[in-house]
Amino acid sequence: MDDADRAGIEQERIEKAFLAKRTMLPPSRPSATQCIKCNIAIPEKRRQILPGVQLCVECKH
Repeated sequence: MDDADRAGIEQERIEKAFLAKRTMLPPSRPSATQCIKCNIAIPEKRRQILPGVQLCVECKH
C-alpha cells in the first residue's frame, strides 16, 4: 500500500463520517423531489442520505 492508497482510504473514512453525522441532523426543510435549479428528479437514495437536499448532483457542483 502506497501513500496514494492511504490517502484514498482516509478520504473515504472522512466522507463516511461526514455523511453519518449529517444524517443525524434534522433537516432544515424537506428534501425536494426535483432539483430546484434544473428540475431533474433527485434520486430517493440522495434524499435519504442528505435530508433537506434541494439540488441534483450536477447542479451541486
